[in-house]
Amino acid sequence: MGCNCGEQWASIVFVLTYGDGRQGGEYGSKADAEIADVRKGGGGTIRTVRR
Repeated sequence: MGCNCGEQWASIVFVLTYGDGRQGGEYGSKADAEIADVRKGGGGTIRTVRR
């Protein structure tokens, strides 16, 4: 098994989730996810996902 150092991911998305049932979403940049979180009242968690 190699280190996959040369492997490229298709894209990176930022996933906004809430623990209280509110709808989150996927965003192309962290700034977009942060803005969406503020507009939805805050308190969300932003995770980076490689696809």
